[in-house]
Amino acid sequence: MQVPSSGHIFILVGAGGSGKTTLIRAVLERYPEVRFMPTTTTRPPREGERNGREYFFVNDDEFERMRNDGELLEWAQIHGHLYGTSKTRIRQLLDSDRIGITSLDYQGAFAVKAAFPERSTTIFVHPLTISELRERLVNRHDTAEPDIERRLARAVEESAQAKRCDHDLLNATGKLPEALEGLLAIMESTLGREALAAARGS
Repeated sequence: MQVPSSGHIFILVGAGGSGKTTLIRAVLERYPEVRFMPTTTTRPPREGERNGREYFFVNDDEFERMRNDGELLEWAQIHGHLYGTSKTRIRQLLDSDRIGITSLDYQGAFAVKAAFPERSTTIFVHPLTISELRERLVNRHDTAEPDIERRLARAVEESAQAKRCDHDLLNATGKLPEALEGLLAIMESTLGREALAAARGS
């Protein structure tokens, strides 16, 4: 399926626990022709994750090879693990006139934005408060207490970059439908109603 305009990628930015993954899943469920763009990471898969679906999982040596060979548009170390975005996959998406969506840290998001300024949109997703974010991380039951504290410190750093994003989106606890509609409104205003409607598929 090709949308009626050139390819475009939407990049959700924000701290872990802000609800980016949940929003992306909701968009993909409603618009199955939107393509999720996994990033590459050296962190081990969590229970239920599959290579090529949530992330491309590689070891440190393979990541270093990709980095040295110039295969990554950007990369960063976050919470002790390496994350990177494939420039080839992004370019293929855009050149095929498809709509993509992904989640990146702010450094990665701004690197993609710099490389494709007219064909990418950055959206900062944040919870109502830091205490709400902490509660979400605790309730996920997959993050140790020291990691939670590191993620909260990272959340403060991420929040300082919110104004550099193209849009700001509140995803408060219990308000997912409103956050989703806000995200879809951003996508429609960027692409046009016809292009987004086409992503519903047949």
